[in-house]
Amino acid sequence: MDRLKIAVLLLFFMSLNLEAKEFPVCKDYFFIKENQTEEKQSFLEKILNENPGNVECMIKLSSVYLRTDKVSEGFDLIRRAYVLNPKFVEKQKISKILDLALRLSRLKEIAARDNDCELWNELGDTYFEIGIFNEARFSYEKSLELDENQTKIDILLAICDGNLDFTHTSANRLKRIVQRHPYNFYANYYLGKVLKNALDNKKEGQKYLMMAEYLIKYTKPDFENEAEVSYLKNDLEFELGEK
Repeated sequence: MDRLKIAVLLLFFMSLNLEAKEFPVCKDYFFIKENQTEEKQSFLEKILNENPGNVECMIKLSSVYLRTDKVSEGFDLIRRAYVLNPKFVEKQKISKILDLALRLSRLKEIAARDNDCELWNELGDTYFEIGIFNEARFSYEKSLELDENQTKIDILLAICDGNLDFTHTSANRLKRIVQRHPYNFYANYYLGKVLKNALDNKKEGQKYLMMAEYLIKYTKPDFENEAEVSYLKNDLEFELGEK
């Protein structure tokens, strides 16, 4: 069915006083091919702008956002849709992540309202754990704007940069941390990894990795558990060519 026929049908339904506002989302949306993300996003944003209460459009647009760098906006849309029509949302495939979407959307709202370091860090940690590094990075940046003396958060931000292929930014941030805290295990370890593996600077990278190895052997860094210690020791042996 081409767009002209759809337009005629749409006018027909409108003449019968049916709920025609939902119709374009149900039909025209599927004429956009699967890989045409920008076209889908533009189309759905236009429909939602014209019909801000269109729950079906919110769910479809959130699905598009979740495939791009707008994950946070996608979660916000799921929450908006759920408030308007919880039963409809619960029947959709996207309901599998409903709890996570509601939690993160609400947490972001509270963090922005209170502008609190701990809340921004909690939001960042949650995104970090599920591998959504652009959102984690945004949250950690907000936290550091409030308190720049958070070494752990600074390192996590550098790791996010590395995972987003901002390798030079990551290395420069880690160098600044090492300058301030020369015996910080994680700063030395990750700086060595970035320099050696991402920036192909093996000689300088090994210098920091050797410092990390020294620190893990002769100091007591604050590790999560013995499993982490074991992994880090093995990885350092591998990176330094001892295995």
